Amino acid sequence: MDLRSDEAQVRQLFDEMTASQPEAPPDRHGRIRRRARRHRLAQAAGTLAVLAAAAAVAAGVGVSASRIPPASGHRSVPGWALPWPDHRNGSVPQRVLDGAVTAWRHQAALDHRASLNATANAKVMWYAGQAVVHRQAVVAIFEVDSAAGKRLIAGWASASEVMHGQPGWKAGASPWVLYDVAAPRPARGLVIGLNVHGTAAKPGRNPDNWIVLLAEPHVQSIAWSAPGPSSEGIGVATAARGLTVADAGQITGPVVVDQLNVGHHNTLAHPVTVGVPGNTQSEVPQLAMPARVSVRHGFRTANEIDGQGNSGTGLSGLDGRLAIRARCYGQGSLRLVFGTGAKETALGTIRCDDVVHELTTRIRLRPGATHSGVFVYASYLTSYRVVLGAVR
Repeated sequence: MDLRSDEAQVRQLFDEMTASQPEAPPDRHGRIRRRARRHRLAQAAGTLAVLAAAAAVAAGVGVSASRIPPASGHRSVPGWALPWPDHRNGSVPQRVLDGAVTAWRHQAALDHRASLNATANAKVMWYAGQAVVHRQAVVAIFEVDSAAGKRLIAGWASASEVMHGQPGWKAGASPWVLYDVAAPRPARGLVIGLNVHGTAAKPGRNPDNWIVLLAEPHVQSIAWSAPGPSSEGIGVATAARGLTVADAGQITGPVVVDQLNVGHHNTLAHPVTVGVPGNTQSEVPQLAMPARVSVRHGFRTANEIDGQGNSGTGLSGLDGRLAIRARCYGQGSLRLVFGTGAKETALGTIRCDDVVHELTTRIRLRPGATHSGVFVYASYLTSYRVVLGAVR
């Protein structure tokens, strides 16, 4: 007599029925999660389209989550340019945008692509040039045909550095952050993206990362996603003839465009990182600041470094052995050094696991003495807080 429970017998029956079936693919659960995310994006896009259509009927005008005025109508463009509208909306004087062109010309000369004289008569086709992030930043997207070749240039600047008569280039420097690539061919799914940010932020936080996305004029909405401090963020924003400006918030990694929606169809073959196609530096967003670095008893704080990428600061007024407390997250680790060049002394590395770590060195600091600075070397996709101090 078989005394096994009914549940055990049913389990054995299922095992016998599936014994000859192949094992599940190794990425099965990951693909299920990605399909679920695409499903949620599709639902959000559908809901947004319905609300947008209803609002348009009620108001009699087009709608945009970013309040972007309609772009110029159909225009004739050269064969090398993108057949897209001109989205400049008058929020930025043309002389300011011309400063971006000037900055590009000087940068092209520094990079030995063409001399200033060779780019003086460049043919310029504009696609965007307006104030964003509550007028705290200015974006510029244009193409040129010159002796430097046919190029796409996209970038941005803080409004406070360009909107008050400042030159676009002076003494070998520019307030514009520009990304210069070969002019792309028109293609379905092409999207030009920028990560920008303003100057205002809550205490202890970095400014939000905003995204500017430019796609074909028939794109009606754009879906994007990005990792956040606690979970992945997902957003869908309407597009005004292909242009979207959206606040991605506090994020901890690159923003990804998941969908370019035309009606109920997604024209994007596969997700792409927000940036200028062909320029990986443009894909770096403004990351959220790590949590505050606690200071233990006996640690006398001098100053703090926070940011992304390489940075450094001087030392003064400290008495005791140099000590460093830091917290970071992102790619790789922090490499800390004291001094530069032949006098550089390696202090050690700190893991970027979002936990506070301390390095206590043998370097003796004395009040009133002139000391070399401390330098942090890190990836631009690493966010950190480094507190410098001294211990007995």
